[in-house]
Amino acid sequence: MKRIIPIIGIMTLSLSLISTSCTNSIKEIEETTKIENTLQSVSYMKDTIGYDTQQLLEAFNKFNEVIDSIGYPDAGYKIWLIQEDSSDIRFMVEGLWPNQKIYDEIHNNQLYLDAWENDEFNWNGLVRMEYHRFKKID
Repeated sequence: MKRIIPIIGIMTLSLSLISTSCTNSIKEIEETTKIENTLQSVSYMKDTIGYDTQQLLEAFNKFNEVIDSIGYPDAGYKIWLIQEDSSDIRFMVEGLWPNQKIYDEIHNNQLYLDAWENDEFNWNGLVRMEYHRFKKID
């Protein structure tokens, strides 16, 4: 019995080390398979109703969560508050996408389409004043 206790302890320690090693390897693989965003869109938006910035951010975050669930956690939207008092353009919406093919895949995915259909946020107060698309030069 005295011999079994040290053996069980060594086996437990070994299994713990193996488990940690496997977990670290999985994390390394996930980090190295990141897809670079090479397509960007920028929209300058006029705010006609005075949106609460936190509610607007939450609305965009819902779509980013859907994009993440489709399999592209580094793609999606970022929203910027424009800091100029003299302009009626209040927000800049940045879209980041790996490429046109994946952009189309995301925007045609049923999860994304369902998110738009079921979205209760009032988007009517945002008017796009300018829109620009950028492709990274390789």
